[in-house]
Amino acid sequence: MKDKGFSMLEILLVLFILSLVVAMVAFSFSKFNSSKALNQSASLVVAILDEARSLTLSSVDASGYGVNFQESQVVLFKGVTYSPSDPSNVVTDINALVNLRNIVLSGGGTSVVFKRLTGNTDEAGTVEVFLKATPEIFRTVSISNTGVAASN
Repeated sequence: MKDKGFSMLEILLVLFILSLVVAMVAFSFSKFNSSKALNQSASLVVAILDEARSLTLSSVDASGYGVNFQESQVVLFKGVTYSPSDPSNVVTDINALVNLRNIVLSGGGTSVVFKRLTGNTDEAGTVEVFLKATPEIFRTVSISNTGVAASN
């Protein structure tokens, strides 16, 4: 008569296979989450640029608006120059999995200011939004002279 049940080797083999499957699913989910964070952060930067341009074109408070880029946040500000202590600044933190780098704007600096009536800017250029864990994966946000922003 044969013993019924599983041997220790069979149980260990099943546990090993289950562990591999769980690890693969977790890795895939992690990569998906990172990719989603990158895309959403790039879209957020474009949306804030669009909002600043829209506020400028609408002449809200008879003022122009701009956006200042920092490593882990984007600041919408009122006026032609960024002042970190201005209480009217709207600070938006980007996802903790990403940062901003390679801020290349005409005339240097880290701010884009939009002109009233036209929405144009003298600070056209690009900003990279990248994954901290894998810096070679990034999205570029482009700002044209007309003030229109887009992400690729």
